[in-house]
This record gives sequence, structure tokens and C-alpha cells, in this order.
Amino acid sequence: MEFGLFSNNRRPGLGLGEAWDRDIAEIVTADRLGFSEAWISEHQTPAELIIAKAAAQTTRIRMGAGVRPLGYYHPLQIALEANAADQLTNGRYMLGIGHGFHPRQMEWRGRDPKDTRAMVEASARLILKLWNADGPVDYDGPFWTGKQMILQCPPVQRPHPPMAMACINTLGSVELAGSLNLIVLTGDFIPLARLRQFGETLVAAQAAAGHAPSRRMLRSTRVIYVAESDKRARADMRESYEATIAWEIANTPHHQVERIPPGGTLQDITFDYLVDTGNLFIGSPDTVRRRIEEHFEASGGFGTLNMHAGRDYATPEKLNRSMKLFMDEVAPAVRHLDPDAGAARAAAE
Repeated sequence: MEFGLFSNNRRPGLGLGEAWDRDIAEIVTADRLGFSEAWISEHQTPAELIIAKAAAQTTRIRMGAGVRPLGYYHPLQIALEANAADQLTNGRYMLGIGHGFHPRQMEWRGRDPKDTRAMVEASARLILKLWNADGPVDYDGPFWTGKQMILQCPPVQRPHPPMAMACINTLGSVELAGSLNLIVLTGDFIPLARLRQFGETLVAAQAAAGHAPSRRMLRSTRVIYVAESDKRARADMRESYEATIAWEIANTPHHQVERIPPGGTLQDITFDYLVDTGNLFIGSPDTVRRRIEEHFEASGGFGTLNMHAGRDYATPEKLNRSMKLFMDEVAPAVRHLDPDAGAARAAAE
């Protein structure tokens, strides 16, 4: 298992410039501590701009857009900007793709939100075609056209940077990711049963398309905070996460409905309920290790666990301490977990 960040910038008390600088500071800390990757959400601006600034302050960590909404842009532009980001990071860039967050953002661009899913598949296939082409590409599709297209800026990684797809609700997105051999990104609010279903669907689609099936391409994201004791961890996180719950219910309730206690409402989602039920991995190193092991087993396994970031959890100083405790005391105890170990043993028997 590897470890990363999913930097989902929501810092409503800060101006955007300061908020993005805090996101970058978390990525710099993750780079120093040995995290392998960081995904940066596209909310107000393409993540590549933030990645370019973070690249100058980091040396090893891979960074990806989490994600580019493909319906917003011509696929040629996405491929060109991906290659430029790969150059600026010296081969540490990953392209994450998806449908976007609000239908109105498609309408701002004169697009019909009903076309989003079809546009994502058409764009993903064209981007891959541009990346793998030996010469100019002509394209006359339902959403874009292009004559003699070439990528004047080449990538560092060959044949192209890794590509990932955000999957939230539907198995169709996972099936497409598997057929194209893409990484699958999931959010911190994805229920455990669906994460397991995503993993099963992914390996089936990989195999059907002739790719080597592997759950290593599956990413899981959870809110993780480590302190010296369970009591200290809860105390550190309580105020900030209670504010997060209130913000999420007011602004993104659709992400929270599956966290509602049985028979309850959105207002019954509490910090203690989420910690007690294992939705949040908050506690001592031993408690967080146990939560990860339970999550890995129940989900069927995944290749990378991403720590939810880009929020004002606890304080910057305490969050840095949590990340260090995680990498020093939790990561070594769970790094051996292999999502494909069972399949490998079965194939050998």
C-alpha cells in the first residue's frame, strides 16, 4: 500500500491565494515525509496552476489534477496542458479526469449537462489517441473537431502521464476506467460497500479489455488524523470537523446523505458518530492502524490510501504532527497490505 493526499480545497475563512498556499504547504510536508502522491481538486481554477507552483517546492511527490472536468475543455487543450505540467514537474504529473461538480458550470460554457457523460468518454479516448499517435490526428466527433492535431509540447513520461478517473456513484465510470486501464479515484464520502463494488467492477473490466487485473489502480480516501491518544486526537479535531459537517450539510448535502445514521436525518450526523462508526480514522497510531486494516479488508483492498486534505483540520501545526505520526508509526504497519495478494495466490495454486 502507498499513501497520498487528496487535497479538496474548502477553506471558507480564507482568501483563495492564502488557501492555495496552505494546500501547497501540506503537499510540501507530504513530500518531505515520503507520501507518494497528491491529487488537487479543480474548483475555482485548473489544478495544474497549483501543481506548477507546488512543483518548485517539492522533489519527489507525484501530483495530479483531481480532476479536470472534461466537458469544459477541448481535449487537445487538456492534453497540451497535461504535457506542460509533466514538463514543469519533471515527470511527476498525473491527469485526473471526471464529470465536474455542478451542472451550471456546463451551462456557463454553453454545454448541455445531459451530454456530460458522453463527453467524458469521447474526450478520454481522444486524449489517449493524441498521446499515442505517431503523427497528426484528425477528429470530427459530436462535441469537438480538429484537423491535423499534434501535441507540440511532449510529455516527460512515456508514452504519457498516468491517467485517473473520478468515480462517485455509477459503475459505468468504473467500467470505462477499467477498459482504458486508468486509475480509479474515490472521495472520502464513498460508502465501504460501494468501494468494494468499485474494486470488483474495476478488475472485471480490466480483464475483459485484456489488461492485467489489479486493484492497485484503486484509490481510497478517508479523513485521517493521528495523535498520541484517542482522546487527544478527538479533542484536536472536534471543533474543526464540526464546522466541516455544518458547511457540508449547507453546501454539499448530496455528499453526506450516506453518512446519515439509520432512521435519522442530515442533522443527526455528528463528529462522534462518524469517528465511532469508522467513517473518520481519528485516534492514536494503534487505533488508526486498526481502522485502516478493517477498511482494507472490508473493501477488498486498494493500492493507495489518500488522506483527505485541503481543509482547516485542527491547526496547521497539529496537522503536520499528525502526518508525521502517521508516516512514522502507522504507515510502516500497513504498508505491506497488498490488494492483489489473494489473486496472486489463487493463480499460483
